[in-house]
Amino acid sequence: MPDQDQSHNEISGGVYKGLVIQTQEFSGSVTLTEPAPPPAAQFRAPDQWPLARDWDPLSAGTHRARPDDDGDGVPPYIERDADLEIRTRLAAAAEHGGIVLLVGDSTAGKTRTAFEAMRVVLPDHRVLAPSVGNELPPAIETIARSGVKCVLWLDDLDAYLGPGALDQQNLSDLERLGVPVLATMRTRRFEVFNAPGYEDSVSSTDPFVQQITRIGARVLARTDPIDLERTWSDPELERARRQTDARIADAVAHHGPYGVAEYLAAGPALWSEWRRSSRVGGHPRGAALVAAAIDLSRTGLAAPYRQDILVELHEHYLAANGGPALRPESLEDALTWAASVRFGVTSMLIPDADGEWNTFDYLVDQIENLKPAVPVPDFLWPLSLANSITVGDLMSVGVNAAEAATEVSYQVAEEAWGPLVEAGIPGAMYNLGVLLLEVGRGDEAKTWFQKAAEAGEMTAAFNLNILLRREGREDEAQQWNRLAAESGFAPAQYQMGFEFDEAGQTEEAEKWYRLAAEAGEANAACNLGNLLNNTGRPDEAQHWYSLAAEYGDSLAAFNIGLFHTSAGEDEKAEYWYRLAADRGSAEAAHNLGAYYDRIDRVSEAEKWYRRSVDGGFSGAASNLGNLMGKLGRTEEAAEWYRRGAEAGDHDSVLRLGLALAVAEQTGEAEDWLRKAMEMGSAMAASALGELLATAGRFNEAIRCFVMAAKAGLPDAAYNLGAIFAQTGRPSRAKRWYRQAAEAGDAEAMRNLALVLHEEGHEKEAIRWLVMAAEAGEPGARALLRDITSGF
Repeated sequence: MPDQDQSHNEISGGVYKGLVIQTQEFSGSVTLTEPAPPPAAQFRAPDQWPLARDWDPLSAGTHRARPDDDGDGVPPYIERDADLEIRTRLAAAAEHGGIVLLVGDSTAGKTRTAFEAMRVVLPDHRVLAPSVGNELPPAIETIARSGVKCVLWLDDLDAYLGPGALDQQNLSDLERLGVPVLATMRTRRFEVFNAPGYEDSVSSTDPFVQQITRIGARVLARTDPIDLERTWSDPELERARRQTDARIADAVAHHGPYGVAEYLAAGPALWSEWRRSSRVGGHPRGAALVAAAIDLSRTGLAAPYRQDILVELHEHYLAANGGPALRPESLEDALTWAASVRFGVTSMLIPDADGEWNTFDYLVDQIENLKPAVPVPDFLWPLSLANSITVGDLMSVGVNAAEAATEVSYQVAEEAWGPLVEAGIPGAMYNLGVLLLEVGRGDEAKTWFQKAAEAGEMTAAFNLNILLRREGREDEAQQWNRLAAESGFAPAQYQMGFEFDEAGQTEEAEKWYRLAAEAGEANAACNLGNLLNNTGRPDEAQHWYSLAAEYGDSLAAFNIGLFHTSAGEDEKAEYWYRLAADRGSAEAAHNLGAYYDRIDRVSEAEKWYRRSVDGGFSGAASNLGNLMGKLGRTEEAAEWYRRGAEAGDHDSVLRLGLALAVAEQTGEAEDWLRKAMEMGSAMAASALGELLATAGRFNEAIRCFVMAAKAGLPDAAYNLGAIFAQTGRPSRAKRWYRQAAEAGDAEAMRNLALVLHEEGHEKEAIRWLVMAAEAGEPGARALLRDITSGF
């Protein structure tokens, strides 16, 4: 292991994504890093950055629309429903720093909407719009040195996420400098970086078989993205109808299932035309050329693409669609068709310098959004690798090939990272370790993780710690984890906190949790809240719960809800439960259902109970069954009890048994009540005893009643007394009648008095009869008179 004094306090490449420890087990995952950008270009001075009020929307990246009569390719802006939220958050970011991220499909209008927000809210800010991600570090230095008032514009955010670009540290520096970051991102790319449900996947039984994620995951974990819908709402369409621009009027009239911005950018038209063209009488060769360019983009090879590559590749696509039988046009006609501008807007293939071609990104987006997913053909991976020249291409093709997860693509990924590993790039060593782990070469993976860690890649140090723990090599694992933690790697700091917490060393646990939480580790903030709350510091706990909730942690939001519930602040609790439920917490959904149930908002209670059960919290099934029972929907109640019971919920098992007993389905009722009894339910034991006693199975019934009576159920004690009295065992009847009587059962008091009277214990019998009469037991007074008169 390297000497810790020589460790690098930096994270080269990706950041570990997925460490979640909320209860008793530690689990982890490994991730791939995003491509490393090329060396930074000379950075411009701030006085050359445009002012927001003067900047051009096309320069900002807005899709060109059909030109009007004056040749203007930018139609008037139509107010979007999200404008208020975007502009409010952008103003807050301008005050305190932070990132405002718009997520949506290609041509949903993200760039234009963000641009208009910036121009309205920050007209006097300079716009920093880097062309590559590694311009960010020198730009941040420039901002710190000059104090320029600026906004960082990152259209297509994923292009700026990577080592030496926008990472957690640089984002923190921007926040410290008060620089607002305004960014856009295509939905598909956001999902790749920030795959939903990862908390469940990383705590699976095999935490290493994971979806490969990207370096930007930790940056995106600190954002609260604003979704911009592709299709427009009725209010948005109404605002568009009030515009006089002929292009907008045409879009509103003809957009059909598409968004207005999408229609204006000609996306649907080009998509439909391309999809229809692989036929006789169409443009099958042109369509094949476009398909080749689209899939090249999906391999991670950066555009533009040489024409000879497209020509070579397109033959595969043409042959797959029918080949000569399609009567394909000439290559010249095919290129002319693919490059023809539609509606004065754009073309499927967009010419670049030196006979190279770009792809209309809308088509790439649409292919990636198809369900089921369309894989990149295996024959494309080696060719894409052969044309990868830059470090960025090699890294990106390697990542995309690894994600494709075929035998061919795995081999290409390993070959892509080979030269980078030889060059000593830590991120490539780390990625190679991940790949080797995925294909079952664990020993080799550990070797590369160690090399990457020794070169300063703390994600590798952390993953090495996980692997060593799995082998029982705890001491070595702890050394690597401490190295990562002391180098500032938040998941490792979180693990340190967790281990000290488990060992009862709360001061050390608090220190490490706090470091991880301050670095943006949501689960550390949540566990720190738990620790503070459990040590009598609830006010401090609330701060960290709130921070964890801001990071997107559902458990933290749930805990805040519990805090407000215990304080009797139901309305505040409702807000936090709803937030946690919207983030996927089934328990929060259950608590919402219980809250609405208490205040008789039945339809909402039913909705949230159902959502809780569907989310995997079986305990909600019992309450939903109870709700159905109160509404007289007994068959539905039984079905919900059954669903919960089959999922193992103890209360549902009991409720189902009771419901079946009431419905006189005694055989099945007995089975479920017996299961509930075995789970420790005294009520089930008592109910099963009654079922068996009714059937004359007294010996079995006695065993059930004894369990229930020993658990303190007066009815079970009474029933034991009745059985023993009926079967001629008065001394045993007396014992159980007495237990029920002492618990306040008036009928047991009367029956105990009768047994005592028959044994000649008159005074004690009279005392119990008096108590029974005072408790309202019918006939107790008459029996008392009979006994006292010499009966």
